[in-house]
Formats: sequence, structure tokens, C-alpha cells
Amino acid sequence: MGKRPAEEVVDGNQAYLKRQKITASVNAAPADEICSARQLRKLLAFDQNAAQSKHGIQTLKKFLDSFGDPEDANAHRISILREYLESQNSTNDEDKAESFLPDITQTWSFASQSNDDSLLSAVPAVLALLFRTISTIFEFTEYGMKLGRTLLLKRQQELIARGLTANKSKEFVISPVLRLLKELSIFDGGVFAKQVFRTRDKTFKGLARNLGLRYTGDGVEDPKKPSVRTNALRLVLSSIKFLPVEAKRELLNQREIVSALIKDIRDDPPFMARDVLETLKSHVLLDTKLPRDAKVKLVNASSLGRIAMLYRYDQPDDDPTTEKKAVDEVAHEFLVLACTSPDVGLMSRQSGFYPRGIDPDDIHGVDSDESFIDLGLDSIEWMDKYTEKVPVRNTILSDFIQNLRPWSSSKQSELLLSILKSAPELFADYYFGKKDFSFDPKLTSTWMGYSAFIFSSLQLPLPDYFGHRERYARLPPPPAVVLESILPQPLSQKVLTRCLTQPHNSLVTFFAIRILSIAMSKLAKALEMYQEAANGPGSSLWTQAADRLADQFCKRCPHIKEVIIAYRRMTSTDLMQREAVTKLLVLYFEVVPRIALDAKFGVSAALADCLKAMDDTTLDPQDRALRVMELENVFRFAQFSPGMRWFGKAEGLSISPFMAMLKLSAEAPADLPLLKLKTVLLSVVGETQILQNQTTICALDTFILRLRELDVSAHSSATYNFLDDCISRCAAKPVKYIFALEEICAEIHKSEGIQSAVSLLSLAIIEQWPFMVKSAQDVELKETATFIARYLAASIKIHEDKRVIKNLIQKLAAETPENSAARHTLDQTRRLVDSIEVPDAKKIPLRFTAKPETNTISEIEKSKILSSLNPEPGNEVEDHNALTKWTTKEVDEVIDGGYATSLIMLLSSNVLGIRKEAATNISKFAAKLKESSFDEKDQIWLLLSELVETAKQVIDQEPLSTFISAFASHALSVLNDPLHCMYPKINKFLTSGPTWTLDKIPLMFKILDESPSLDDAHYMEMGWLLAYMLVGLRTQADMAIYRKRHVFEKLFSIYNSTYLAPGLRDKILKIIFRAMSIEGGSTTLITRFSAMTWLQAQVSLGAGMPLKVLLETMLESCDQQRVKNWSKGASLGAIKVDTLSF
Repeated sequence: MGKRPAEEVVDGNQAYLKRQKITASVNAAPADEICSARQLRKLLAFDQNAAQSKHGIQTLKKFLDSFGDPEDANAHRISILREYLESQNSTNDEDKAESFLPDITQTWSFASQSNDDSLLSAVPAVLALLFRTISTIFEFTEYGMKLGRTLLLKRQQELIARGLTANKSKEFVISPVLRLLKELSIFDGGVFAKQVFRTRDKTFKGLARNLGLRYTGDGVEDPKKPSVRTNALRLVLSSIKFLPVEAKRELLNQREIVSALIKDIRDDPPFMARDVLETLKSHVLLDTKLPRDAKVKLVNASSLGRIAMLYRYDQPDDDPTTEKKAVDEVAHEFLVLACTSPDVGLMSRQSGFYPRGIDPDDIHGVDSDESFIDLGLDSIEWMDKYTEKVPVRNTILSDFIQNLRPWSSSKQSELLLSILKSAPELFADYYFGKKDFSFDPKLTSTWMGYSAFIFSSLQLPLPDYFGHRERYARLPPPPAVVLESILPQPLSQKVLTRCLTQPHNSLVTFFAIRILSIAMSKLAKALEMYQEAANGPGSSLWTQAADRLADQFCKRCPHIKEVIIAYRRMTSTDLMQREAVTKLLVLYFEVVPRIALDAKFGVSAALADCLKAMDDTTLDPQDRALRVMELENVFRFAQFSPGMRWFGKAEGLSISPFMAMLKLSAEAPADLPLLKLKTVLLSVVGETQILQNQTTICALDTFILRLRELDVSAHSSATYNFLDDCISRCAAKPVKYIFALEEICAEIHKSEGIQSAVSLLSLAIIEQWPFMVKSAQDVELKETATFIARYLAASIKIHEDKRVIKNLIQKLAAETPENSAARHTLDQTRRLVDSIEVPDAKKIPLRFTAKPETNTISEIEKSKILSSLNPEPGNEVEDHNALTKWTTKEVDEVIDGGYATSLIMLLSSNVLGIRKEAATNISKFAAKLKESSFDEKDQIWLLLSELVETAKQVIDQEPLSTFISAFASHALSVLNDPLHCMYPKINKFLTSGPTWTLDKIPLMFKILDESPSLDDAHYMEMGWLLAYMLVGLRTQADMAIYRKRHVFEKLFSIYNSTYLAPGLRDKILKIIFRAMSIEGGSTTLITRFSAMTWLQAQVSLGAGMPLKVLLETMLESCDQQRVKNWSKGASLGAIKVDTLSF
């Protein structure tokens, strides 16, 4: 059509108006009802009319959606879908995958060429739905495999990449592609997951960006209408679930994807946040096959900080009726696992209070005889070095915990406490970083939360041996580092003094008292550990370190006079605070007496006040319990006062303090005895000799048990007064009663010098009884006589001198009126001996001794260690089925499914026929591989061809060496992953010659003695080498090659490397154990490599229980006679005992 002439334009504006389309827009027709496969094929046939194509796609979608109806209605639909899918099979044998569902894929390609966004969205959406439907029908698996291969072709990959990189505003185009990839990855248990990841330059294109496209609507995201980020998250999580270890490791190395995965987790809906954390927990942290370095890529300081933000997660749950864990609870469980478990998380092996970079067993120059002056701790340059900063091994955790806010969240506090408990080295590092956090007493929520956290952190136990493996080191840890776990820097002397001198903030004072109490108790435990360590090597150094630790503690804690002032300022109603402060006063005297003696405290007055308060009958049970605890502490405190008058009655008190202690002990419940008060009683009794201590049953316990039988009445006070008077007289003049006892013994036993086990209190009772008879009422006299009778009967039963006690009973009866009730009670004393109750025999307190060393290992512990050292039994089983199964599989399935690995290992079979069949099948597979389109076909073909040529030299006579087969099988997985650290070395090895040397271990010296192909990959290469060497050691012939090539010398040297990566020592021990399990292996290790001497040296250096088990197993499995001759008659039993005693 030609241009309109200018004269035809009436209005000038019309010249700029665009010509209207003459084709009327077609409204989308409603989807048809599918009745047959033919109808479905007709609707989905390719048509350049976009409207017709959309109609067909929508009809298929409606048809697939109908599969959600009841099962009985699906039979007809399944038959239609089966017939349709069957009709899509290709007749072209050369390229089956390309022709599957050609109409739909062609429609998708047409939509891309015509930039039809709606069709670009509809096709992958319906393909994803088709995948989901096929996955629910078992017999349709074959069609799903065909569809998956079709989608992974290059042409479809371009379409997928086009959809993934669409404009950010076109979420309706991006989301269906992500859903399709997710369904493809999870189909049939993840059979396509690895292939999807291998083509990540297309399938994961723009994934990091898509992970940032969050939901922007109002309210909470609907799970049925997920955002782009949600679909992208589901794709990544499904890949993590189904990818094999090496591919998963590579996925976690994709920094942008992993960072975007966690970056916006705080804004994710609850269902998605839970899914992310639970998947990462189950399939990353708890995946035992995934190496630690891959896990660290996920759980770094940045990602941990973002997950920790979920503690403040406030989005409402999508379905509140369903009971699910809260997001903050799931995040808490994830963080605790990631931060506290050395096996599954990022925690590195650490040495407790010994900083990184020092060797606590290196005493060179410290105790040298050449030194003229013993400088002690001053000769150790690092001992006083760590006062401001301490180097740690867990640097990621160190950065992470500094950003936690334990004062604002109980879960954050619990997390931080768990980390500090699992990694004690972070204790000092954390508080060194909190110097700027003010602990000045301000009764705010932050101050209270921080105080509660500090108190909880101080309650954490000290690590065994201060963190040094299984024994105390030769050198003590730096006192400054230990002090931070006892009384951290924020708790300075100035701050604590201010807390104690707050007259109007009793809660602040109470917090300070409780913190000081727990710090004192922890210091006592630390000093006890120092004393234990002083029993071993370097005893003088440990003793000096203990003194230095106590000195530094004394400089940081407040003076005792401040605590005394706080106690005096408290009212009589502050029962809980009074109990706490009296306990603190006792701890001052018990733990740091050097500063406790600086102040004077009138303990007698405080004791009198406490005893008077106990007489208050209006106290409720709870208050009375607190009063009892306070009184017990005051009694303990009075024990340290040299001027304490235990037997003098204070003004206003009816009994002496000592008698008050006895009464308090008698009134205490039998199941909750006041053990600390009993310690004071035993101390006073031992000084005054009131009660004998020669019998196996404690006389003090017997006396308290008799007091417990007294009735609580007005008459019992007369008995208490009588006993108090007797005890006071006995304590004042014990010599008098000792002479009296000697006279009675001489009279009864007719000889002098016999020492009888009789308490002096019994003689005082005999002396004072006549005065009691004259002054007491009959009721009081009878009750006192009852007590005396039962006490003397119990004395006989606990094996005090029976003849002396009978003599005393006769004297008592003689002084009592004949017809009185008291006289009758005393006469019945002997009859009470059999029936009266006495305490159990006293347990002799054992002083602390070092933990007993045992020369044997428990069977449970031994079996546990042996099971960990014994490689998986699957490595020993030959898979003969692989000889036939591989022929029905695609090339990628043969390699990824382990069939090729099984074929390679069959070359080392003991059966000649199996070896030949395996070589033939490997050659056939290599030929098939050469003709395929597999990405890494050339390198793998070269590997298999060289392997077959090498095996042909020997398999007719003997099996191929196992380490050759193991090398080839492990190299196969390396060549399948070009990003593997061993990829360059393997390729270089393959190009060095057409066959391999049969008596050389491939690449051993290249890995151990040369630089790695990639930076920082030396230990990764070494781990790969040790893994295949473990599998390759199976027979005596393998052992002979290992001996010839000096493998074990290399392993022993590597084991002693200071900087060896975690896990490699375990692999070395597994190889040694595997060698021992071979016939003659233990003997070879002992006689050729001095393995026994090496193990002895490692055990003596504290290498741990696994090496002890290895040594014991080696000595049991070796040729005893040959080893004895080799060692010139040395006793193997003696060697075993000496070594296990370390």
C-alpha cells in the first residue's frame, strides 16, 4: 500500500498517527475437554498461530490438573496420557531424545523467536506440571527419562537460559523455568540432578540474581503463588538434596549462589525459611561424606550472622492451625549444630586455654640443667603475653560471637554459651573483645540480661586438662587466659565494688554477690586442677602458675570489707541476699585467704543474731530454710575466726554455738543433711576431743541421731541445757576426763596403758548427772535419762569399750532414785543395744590423687575405636552384576552410577574369568564412550585404554594390583569433574605413557613431594591419595609393594606434621590398621618399619586412645616368636603394659 498524499490529510496531527492493525485480536478460547490421545496430539501440534498454541498448552494444563481428582477417575486419563506419550516416540534411532514431544519443544522455540512472553511462560509451566504428573505414575518413568534428556539438549538449554535471564519485572517468565528445573532435578530420586548441575552455565544462569527477587506484595507470601526467590530456593535446595558429594561440594563453592541463598532469609516466608534451614542441616551439616571445607563455604561468619537475624523473625505463619516449629527455634537448632559440633560444623580442633601457635609440651630451655638461674614462668616468653588479645583456631566463630546479643535474647545467650562450652578457647577471645561494653551498675534490661549471661558463662565447667588432649601438658596455660573464664575483664574491681555499694539497688548487689560466688568456686576448681597437674612433669611451673592466677584474681575481685559492709547493710528480711553474701564470705576465706584476713569481722555478733532469728516461730518453711542456710554459712565463716568461742553462751541465748550446730544438724531432714555444717562440727570435735574417733562408725553421727529422737517439747530444752553444760565442761578441761577414763580402764582391765574407745562426753555426763537429779523435775529427768540410755546403748553398738560403758551405766543408776522412772529407764539400757539404730560406717575421705592409670582398655571402647578404623565393608565386595548391567545404561549413567568403577575393581579379582570379562567390558565401554557426546569422553577414554593395556600384562597370570585398580577408579571421578584439584596431575600422568609401572604407586611422590596444582590444595590432594591407597591395600602382594616403595615411612612422617589438615591422621591410622589386618602385616610393620617404637613414642606424647588400641592390636596379631627374636628377647607383654600406662 502506497503512502497517502499530503493533500488527503485533513488534520495535521493525523500524519503522526500509527496505522491501526487490521487483524482483530482473538480472545483466548476456553480449554477443551480431552477425550482421546488423538485430540491431545491435534491440539498440541505446532502452529505458528500463537493463540492456537496457547489454547493447546492451556488444554494440556487443564488435563494434567485433573489428575488431582480421586484415583478411580484417573484410569481413563492415564491411558490417554500413555497413548499420547507413546506416540511421541521417535522413529529416528540416531537421535531419540530430540524428537520426544517435538511439538511442545518447537512451540517453545517459536515463542522465543517471536518474543511471545505469555507463551514463553506457558510452555515451561506445563512441562513442569507434566514432570510432576509423570513422577506420580511408576510406569511412566521411561517417558520422564526421555523428556529429561530432551530438556538437557543444547537447544532446550538455550531456551532455559533465555527464561532465567528475562527482565526482573517478568517474574511470570522466570518462575515457570525455575519450577521446571526443580522438577527435572528431583525426578526419579534426582537422576538428572548432576546433569542439571553440570550444565549450570545454562541451567543456573542468573540464579544468584533470581535468588534476590523477593516477594514484594502485601502481607505474607502465598505458598501456592511463590515468588521468583522461592522458586529459585526450591531449585537450589533440591540440587543440594540429590547431588552426589563431589557435585554438592562444587555447588557450595559457588560463592554468589551460596551467599544469595542466605542473604535474604530474614524476609522469606515461614515455610521457606524452615525448608532452607532444615535442608541445609540434613543434607550439608549432617552429611558425613561431605568434607568440612565444603561446609565452611556455607557456614561462614556472614551467613551465620544472617541466620542469627532470624532470632527476631516476626512474620506470621501461613497455617497457624498446623503445629510447626517456630522459625527462630529452627534457626537456633541449626546454629547450635553448626557452631558446636566438630564433626558436622565449622568448629576446628582446638586446645582449650592454650592459644594457637604454642606447644605446651615444649619445655626446651625451661628445665635445662645448663641454666644457672631458674627463672620459672619468666623463662616462658608467651606466658604473660596474652593480656589483650589471644589467637584462636576458630576464627569464624570468633567473628560471629562478637556480633551476638546475649543480653537481648535468651536463645542467643543459649547459643553463645553452647559455643563457649564446646570451644573454651573462645572464652578469653570473646571477653577481650567486650572491653568497651560497660558493666557499670544500671538497673536496665540490658544490664540485667548481660549480668545473667555472664553468670551463666561462669557456670560453664573448665575443660579437662585445660584443653590439652588426654593429660595435663608439661607447661601450664597463660594465667590471663584462664582468668577470663573465671572473672572476665568487664568485671573489674572498680565495677564490682560499685555494684556492692549500691544502697538502693539491692538487685544489683545481689547479682554482684552471685557472680563473685560462682567465680570463687570456679577459681577453687582451677587451683585444684593446677595441683593435680603439679603431680606430673613441670610441677614447679604449675605451682608458680597457680600462685600467679590467684594473685591476678585477687587484684580483680573487690576487697572483703566491701562484702562485709554490704552484709551489714542488709535488713533482716533480705533472706536470700543474706544467705548469698554469707556464702561469699566463706568462699573468701576458703579460696583466697590472703585477702580475706585484711578485714576484721565480729562473727560472734552475727552468729548471735542468726541464732535469735531462728527462734522466731512465725517463719514459714521457705524463709526458715533460707535462715538455716545463712546460719550454716555463718558457722562455716566462724570456723576461720581464731577468737571464736564455740562453747560460750552469748547474751540472750540459752545454748552455746556448738550446741546450736548440733541442734541444727539434728533438725535437718535426713535426706538433706547439712554436710558443710558437719565439716565444721568434725573440726571442732577433733580439736576438743569431746567424742572419740576410733570406731568405724562416727560417734558424732551417732550423737546427732540420738538428738533427732528427742521430742520437740518444753522438756527437751532441759536435756539440751544439760548436754550443753556437759560439752562445755568437757571442752574446757579435757585432761580431767582423760585421767578419769584412765582410772576406770585401769580398774576394769586391771592393767595400765590400755586405751579404750570411749567418748569423754560420756564421763562428763556421769559427773554432772547427780546435779541434774537434784535440780530437775521428774519429767525432765526422765526425758534426759531416756536420751542418756539410748546414747550409751548406741555407744556400745558402735563398738566403744563395752565394759567401760557398763560401768558408767551402773554409776548413773546408783545416783538415781531407785523407784523413779529415770532409774527404770537407765536399767533398761543394755536391752536397747540390739534394737537401737546407728548410722552407717563412716567413709574415709580420700585425698585427691591423679586419675588411676589403667593398663587395659575397656572392650566397649576398643570395639568402638576398631569399628571407626575399619574401612567400610563395601570396599571389599566385588560387584559382578556390573558386567551385564552397564550395557543397558547410558554413558553418563555408567560413569555416575558407579558401574565403571565396579568394572575397574574387578580387574583385581582372584577369579581369572572375572578379570578377563572385566577387561573386555572396559574395552567395549571405552569404545562406546569414544563415540558418545559425553563432555569428558577423551580423558576418560584415555584412562580406560591405558588401564586395559596395563592389565593385559598380568591378568592372565595373577590379579592386577589392587592399588592400580583403586587409582584408576578414583581417577575416573576426578576426570569427570574438571574443577577437581587433582585434574591437572591426572591428565599429566595419563600423557606420560601408554602403560603404567606395576610396582609403583601412581602419583604418590608427585603429591607428597611436589607443590600442588592449585593453591592451598596440598592437603586436599593428600587426602585423595590416602583415600585410594586405603582401598588399594588388600592383599599380601599389595603389602609387598607398599613395603618396597617405603609407604609407611612416608605415612609416619606425615602423621607427625604439626600443620596436618583435620581428618588426614585418621586416614593414616586406617591404612596402618588395614595393613595389620593382612596376614603377616603386623610383623612386617614391626620388623621392617619399627612401627611398635613409633606407636610407643606417639602414645607417650599423648596421641590418644586410638594409637593405644592400634599398638595392642598389633602386638596381638603379630608373629610373637619372630618379633621376640627380632627384639632380642624383649617381653611383648611388658611393652604393652608400659605403653598403655601412659
